[in-house]
Amino acid sequence: MTWTLLISLLIKSSLIAGVGLTASRHLTQRPVERVDILRGTVCLLLALPVIMNALPPIELALLPPLTQTPALATSAIAPLAPPPSAAAWATPGAILGGVWLVGAALIGGRLALGLRTLTRWTRKADPVICPAWLAPIEDLPPADRPNLVCTDRVAGPLSWGVAPGAILINSATLAERHTAPAIMAHELAHLRRHDWVFLLISRVVLAIFWFNPLVWGLHAALRQRSEEAADAAALGFVDRAIYARTLVRLASHPTPLLAPVASLPMAADSRTLKSRIACIMTDTPARRRPLTVALCIGALALVAAPLAAFAVTRQIAPPAAPPAPPPPPPPPVLDVSTPPQPPAPPSPLAIPAPPAPPAPPPAPPAPPQPPAPVARALELSAAEVRQQAVQARKQAEWARAQVEAHRGEIEAAARAASAQARVHAQQARLSADEARRIGEEARKAGEIARVAAMKQARLDMARGADQMRAGARQMREEAHRLRDPAYRAQQIAENRARGQTVTDEELKALSRRLPGEADNLDREADRLAQRAREVL
Repeated sequence: MTWTLLISLLIKSSLIAGVGLTASRHLTQRPVERVDILRGTVCLLLALPVIMNALPPIELALLPPLTQTPALATSAIAPLAPPPSAAAWATPGAILGGVWLVGAALIGGRLALGLRTLTRWTRKADPVICPAWLAPIEDLPPADRPNLVCTDRVAGPLSWGVAPGAILINSATLAERHTAPAIMAHELAHLRRHDWVFLLISRVVLAIFWFNPLVWGLHAALRQRSEEAADAAALGFVDRAIYARTLVRLASHPTPLLAPVASLPMAADSRTLKSRIACIMTDTPARRRPLTVALCIGALALVAAPLAAFAVTRQIAPPAAPPAPPPPPPPPVLDVSTPPQPPAPPSPLAIPAPPAPPAPPPAPPAPPQPPAPVARALELSAAEVRQQAVQARKQAEWARAQVEAHRGEIEAAARAASAQARVHAQQARLSADEARRIGEEARKAGEIARVAAMKQARLDMARGADQMRAGARQMREEAHRLRDPAYRAQQIAENRARGQTVTDEELKALSRRLPGEADNLDREADRLAQRAREVL
């Protein structure tokens, strides 16, 4: 792994996760559709490395080219000893890959440990035989009935596994039979919707992109939205007020921090309880709109596919110029200012005198002939000068020819580098124009979606505030009716007919507690209405 690959994965996963989170938050208010959009985003992140390797890369040469150090002449410098090579594990790429592998192993190891813990707890747990808890699954086919067991190792009800899956309940919750319909409806909704499978995929994506905070936020949002979608599905079988009270009762026993990460606990914590209660009391349709979700995920995939194909590369360095030819050896320098002196003529004493004629009278002697060695020396010096001049001309012509030949190679290399640079510049301009066009279209679509989502959010929040006030009125009316002993006796009889045990003291305590809960609900409705007015 290199810095370029890590930055590329960080940017691409951030864009996909950010767009998925924004779309699920602003494009719809239905919990089921929000979960579907987040599931599609998680699957796109899981396929991101595959798309990057499958699609042809669209290279953006944004990094500077690598410079090459010219080779040194071996004739002028003595050979140097090769530098010691760094260890394979000490390179930056190996260190970066090791850090990523450690993070992925920690997250994957925690997931594997959670699966092993849940398997052991389920195998050692006792089967539930209480009719109140078995009633919701009696009408299911035998192949679809989950494994309903009881164990004290869990702090509250939870479900896990591929359908039919398993539901684990602790002893304290098992004793409260009146909570069975709400809890079983919630856990059965998780198993029917296959929430555990997609949360397992989200954990795998988290192990791959653990260095990206947005992926952590996407995983947390998927968990919360899955709980809200299960709540919405369970409301089709249980009354809203009973379900809300069950959820509040479970929230008083929160799931411990060391609970297995591969499970789906129903108990809410203080951070999500408020939003889940608001969703429960808001009359939002639970059915899906497949076309809306499909269009949203399709648009996200159309943006993610070209985004995954972009690759940041280095610019291509121009070809190096060929080495200059070695200079010709300098011609021998002739000292023409002092030509070679001819040998000195022999002394007149060394020249023999001509013999005297025997008969004629003595005559004056003839003048001596010029010495032959002097002429020959002058002729030899002129020939050597001419020969050296011819050699100097030949060497100059050879040097000019070499320079002309290498000049052609240098000009050809320069022209090729210039043409290649123009091609890469044209490709970069085309890629930049396409990226700007896609970004402008995405910005316009996001602005339109944001305006529509804000309007819809304002209407939904105002409607939710009205429904919460209506629920508060119903709670006060129910509290007033519960003060009547005859009405309490009627409620006790009706619960006994349904197989549930309710005492008169519990109904009196409920009548005293309901006005306070109604006041809290009115305050929440006022805050929700204020937020609706603040939405632009």
